[in-house]
Order: sequence, then C-alpha cells, then structure tokens
Amino acid sequence: MQKIYKLILVVAVLAAPSFICLKANAQSAPPVTVTDDGPTYTLSNGYLTIKVNKRTGDLTSVKTPKTVTPDIELMGYVSGHHAGYWEQSPALAAREVTAITIDPKDVKGERGEVSVKGYADGASILGKNPTAAGQGGGMIADLEIRYTLERGAHGLYTYAIYTHQDSYPASSVGESRFGFKLSGQVFDWLSVDDQRNFLMPTGKDWDAGEDLNMKESRRLTTGPYKGRAEHKYDYSADQDKIPAFGWSSTHEKVGLYIINPSFEYLSSGPLHVELTGHIDDGDGGDPTLLDYWRGTHYGGSELPLPANEAWTKVVGPIFIYVPTGADPKTLFIDANKQVKTEQARWPYNFVKGVDYPLAAERATVKGKFKLVDPQAPTTKLPNLLVGLAFPDQPEVPRRTRRPDTVVTAVVLLPPPPLSPPAARDSAIRRLNANQPLANTVTTTMRDSTRRRPAVVTGDTSAMRRLAGNQTLSPARMPRADTLPNGKRANRGTYVAPRPQGARPQGFFQPQAITWQNDAKHYEFWTTGNEDGTFTIPNVRAGTYQLHAIADGVLGAYDATATVTITPGQKLDLGTIDWKPTHYGQVIWQIGTPNRSAREFYKGDDHWHWGMYIEYAKYFPNDVNFTVGKSDPAKDWYIYQVPHDIDNKPDGRDQGRATPWTINFTLPTGAPTTGKATLRFGIAGSAIRQLGVSVNGKDAGNADIGPSGTSMMRDGIEGTWVERDFNFDAGLLKTGQNVIVLTVPAGAVGNGICYDVVRLEVQK
Repeated sequence: MQKIYKLILVVAVLAAPSFICLKANAQSAPPVTVTDDGPTYTLSNGYLTIKVNKRTGDLTSVKTPKTVTPDIELMGYVSGHHAGYWEQSPALAAREVTAITIDPKDVKGERGEVSVKGYADGASILGKNPTAAGQGGGMIADLEIRYTLERGAHGLYTYAIYTHQDSYPASSVGESRFGFKLSGQVFDWLSVDDQRNFLMPTGKDWDAGEDLNMKESRRLTTGPYKGRAEHKYDYSADQDKIPAFGWSSTHEKVGLYIINPSFEYLSSGPLHVELTGHIDDGDGGDPTLLDYWRGTHYGGSELPLPANEAWTKVVGPIFIYVPTGADPKTLFIDANKQVKTEQARWPYNFVKGVDYPLAAERATVKGKFKLVDPQAPTTKLPNLLVGLAFPDQPEVPRRTRRPDTVVTAVVLLPPPPLSPPAARDSAIRRLNANQPLANTVTTTMRDSTRRRPAVVTGDTSAMRRLAGNQTLSPARMPRADTLPNGKRANRGTYVAPRPQGARPQGFFQPQAITWQNDAKHYEFWTTGNEDGTFTIPNVRAGTYQLHAIADGVLGAYDATATVTITPGQKLDLGTIDWKPTHYGQVIWQIGTPNRSAREFYKGDDHWHWGMYIEYAKYFPNDVNFTVGKSDPAKDWYIYQVPHDIDNKPDGRDQGRATPWTINFTLPTGAPTTGKATLRFGIAGSAIRQLGVSVNGKDAGNADIGPSGTSMMRDGIEGTWVERDFNFDAGLLKTGQNVIVLTVPAGAVGNGICYDVVRLEVQK
C-alpha cells in the first residue's frame, strides 16, 4: 500500500508543473467576449472566434488565427445542412427567446454562453415538413440550444435541452444529432479509430462517382481511391469506443473533433453503432461530422412523448475540440488525450438553470456479479458491461397490418435532360426501385388516398409543393439540372414524395422502450472487471433497472426488481448471482456470445461496401462447418446472405438460397428424445425465416424477423436479439449429425449477421 501511495505521489509531483502551466496559460489568455451582432452572437477567446445564428441556433462560423491561413473559415457551405447544427431547430417555434446566459463581464472573462430557445406552445416547432427520420408528426416540445466558450480553451461546448410540458399533446423526437458540414477547402483527413484514420476522397471525387445500390454509396472514378466504393456507413462505429472522432487538415494543420465526455445522454446503451463522419452524399460532398444521440441506424432507438407528460432531457454538453499546429495523426492523438480532461470535469459546473445535477447531487453505485452456471468453462466475466437504465417496458401489441390498396403514383420523367444518358438513366432507375424506363413508370404503395403524380428531380421546392399535396402540371415540371462535370444534380439527396397517409418506407412496428433502444432517458454504464466487480459513477437520482452483459454469456442479466437512487448516494449492491438461461445440455456452440460477429471471417475488416456481395467469392461452395475442427475466424462468414448469382458491379444483385452446413458429433449419453433447441444470438437480420433441416429431414422454419440493418450498412453489430428454434430431439442420433441452416433466395443484402449459434438438448 505504501508503494502505491509513493507512486501516486511521484506521478502527482511530475504532473504538477504541467497542470500549473496549463492554469497559467489559461489565466494569461485573453478574456472571453460575447457580442450581440443583431442576427448573430459572436464569442471569442483569442484562440477561437465563433458565430451563432440567433434564429436557427446554428454554429455558422468557427475560425482561429492559428491555422496556416489565419482565420480561414472552418465551416462548410457547399452541401447538406450548412455549418454546425442540431438536427431540430427552434427557428419555426411559436415563440423564440435569445439570451446571453453567461455574460463574461459577470465572471471576470472566464467564459461566455449564449442561448437560442424556441417554445412550442402546444404545436410542432418543425413546421409542416420536418426532415428528421421518424419525425413525420413534427415535434411538440420546447428546444433550447446553448454554446459555451471558456478562457484559454481550444474548443467550445454545445448542449441542447428538450422539454415536453405537461400541457402538450402527444408527440415524439425523431432522429437527432449534433453535426457539422465542414469546409472541403480545409479538411481532408478523417479520424474515427486506429483502423480508419486516413486521407479522404474529395467532394469532386464524390460528384464524379458512379451510383451503386444505395444513395449513400458510389464507385469513385477519380482521385487516389479510383475504383473504390465509397459508402458513408464504412465509418460507423461503436459510440462507446470512440469518445473522440473528427476531421483534420494536412495543409492547414487544424483539426475539429467531437468529444463526448459522458455517454449518459446518448441512446441504446453500450455497443451501439452509429454514423460518425463521412463525405456528404449531396452535391459537393462537404466533410461531414455527426454525433447521434437519437439514432435510427443499426436497429435505431425510441423517443415517444405521451400527451400531458412532463419530460426534459439535456443532451451534452458536447466538447468541440479544435487543436492546431500538427499533422492529422498527431492531432488525433491529442484529441484522445483531451478526452481524459473532459471526462474528469464531468459533470460540468458551468451548466445552470436546467435539469443537470452537479457532482454533489450524483450517486455512485457498486457491486459484484457472480456467474452461476455449471456449464460455463470459467467463472470470469471478460468485457463485463454493467448499466443502470430506465426499466424495460412490456412489449407493445403489434398493429394489425392494413389490407393492401393499390395506388398508382405516376412518375413523370423530365423532358430530354442535359445530363449524359448513362448518368440520367442510372439515377432514374435508382429512384424508381430499378424498374425499367418508360415514358411513365408506376409503383405500388400501401394507401387509400387519391392518386398524385411524383416528380423525379432533385428540385427541393418541387418536393415541398408535393409534400403540401399540390400537384405539378407538366408545364411546371422542374428542370433536371446537371453539375459542371455532367452528373445529375441532387441525385444523392432525393427523397421520393409520398401520398398523405401512406405508410413510410422502412415502416416499423412501435417498439417498447428497453435499454437497447432508449433515447428518452439517461443510461449509466461502466466497464467492470473480470471478477465481476464494478463501480458506476455520476448517476442521476431516479429509479433504474440493473443490466449486465459479458463475453461468453448468452443473453443479459436483467434485474427483476428496480433500484431507486437518491442524490449523492453511495450505494453498494453487494454480490449479485447471475444465472444464465439454459434449455438443456450444451452440445456445441459456434462463435462467442459478445453481441458482435467480430470473431468470424472478415469480422476484423468489414468496413467496406458490399461485403454481402463478397460472400459468394469467399465461399463459392457455401459454408461447411465441422464443430471442433473448423475455425470460426476462417470458416464461418460474418453474413449468411443469398449467394450472389448476378455479379452486378453496382450491387443490385439477387442471390439463390444459401445453405450453411454444420457437422457435429452427438456424444454417447446425450439425449435423443425430448426437445432440442437451436439458440441464435443475432447481431442483425433482414429476413423473417430461416430454414432448418436435421440429418436430411425438414425441421421447419425458425422465425427470425428483421433486427437492424447491419449487413447493408457494412456492420457486424446491431440491436441484439435472441431467437430460439425448438425441434424434436428424435431427429438427432448418437455420433455424426448434420444441421443445415438455409437463408432463402432474394436480394444479396437480405440475410443474417450471427453473434452465436448454440445447440442445447433437454435432458
């Protein structure tokens, strides 16, 4: 103990000069100033100067004199939602109030903060045509956006406060994030993690690319990555593993990184994968940076707001770090060091006047899990994750599917275009779900409304008129504009209009809130130790359910009782027995339960467009796996998908049914009567049923059901589910056995991303 104390003392002494130096630099730095410019606020601390739009809450300008070109604009204004922004904006709220919430004059120039707040007053603040995914009904909630700048800081903070008052009707919050469109003239290097930390294609490369099977993907035809498929989902990552990520510049020696000092305000707990940064899929391809707190990808999340429910959530503060003076790799290392500084300051003491408990009001919860499983090879719990979350809700009754009503939406093709025929035809085929070209094409939708023409162009004003149920005559058809390089304009940002009342594309049944999809409440997770011990700091007061997951344990620990946390409490939960579910004797298992396919072939190199197409090349004769002999890292692919038979370069491929064969030995004495259970841990699926045969006899179809979209988004993690399939153990025999799992024919992206497959037989 004395040695440890001496070591800590030495480290503290060595670190002291550095700390004192940092404090001295901050104190000697210029004071923060805040200026009201009329339409904007300007905040400056000598290192950064930022501007905030007082109507939208957007971060419209970020500059520093420390760039190679002093005070060059870092924000982008070419594609997408320009500059820095929160997904929802208070600009269309019934009432809007702006304020300087921290006046530097009152705190000796130490910091300044500004606020833009919109009050819903019972109506949506997003106008008639909200753009966020899942936000079709608008958002009836107040929204306040704040930006904070501190003296001597090389970055700024932003946070948003969403409030649904108890007098407001039912509503929801759709997809939501804080994001940037950055200057393509400055930023050229993206840093997500060790695997994805490199020079990126340019916006010009993106514009010149050839369309693939998704609007977010193109085959590059120019630049250093010519021939490569560029796909924004290739940069998605587990949010819990990347507290810092961002863009930097090889020539201006500047970076801009998002740092999440806490994950309590993000959605869906740990192991949640989301978009991070990429080239914008609109014309011009600005460098894009996104911090999702309510995501809709890889399984998505839920945020319903019942009528008359009082609810508020503070998202952030997020730190926007802007280091200068080094190469991209060095700047990224620096950003990850800054993470520790921000985490140590959480919760920030400058946040006032909102529901944000400070350190003294937060609790610490600790305990120890004990694995109680006679069939487990070890009692250790590697990669243990323990969390407190809002109690899981009962399943929501599924809606009865409405009978199909055929509605013909006539898609009028534009007059002879200015773009080359190949580019025009490629765009039109994509926009019309690959139907053959004609003077008109028709598509079937599930709806009972009247027919309405839809226009295939990227003209956003036309889209707005259609969304307002106004029809366009041929004389008013918008022009099919082209880019200077001859490519069709706006081909990557087109969203087809939908008749009023039609079921949205990608419609999902309502989901009960669980820790895996919750964006409404706060969650508090920690990494525990292999011996089961854990400590969760900075917990808000409230009522929670305790959860745990660990490598090697199929399923999760979900406490049956809730725990109530009080402000400032130090709670010891003691020893908690974790008894995993079993349906019988474990005969074999392929993979490791870890809610990911990372241990399978290509699990360490899956961030590439079209890995579902590659399956047919890697496994021309399909998977034939022998338990105890085959290697999951070589002989079991990350995706079981239809076996590609089209070999199209754009990925619009169809595939035949794909059988995967599992050979195994049933030991003497193992049951061959009663019930056998195939247990599937699934990290993503896009099929409803999986065919199962045992020793050449059809055992039926396992119900799988959609679960995230890992495969089409080049991922190996999604909303995790377990699906169990029971069959007669009499189909088994002592000695050699064969089970075949068959994914039906279809599009090559439709299949399963397994976490684990296990056979258990009831004694």
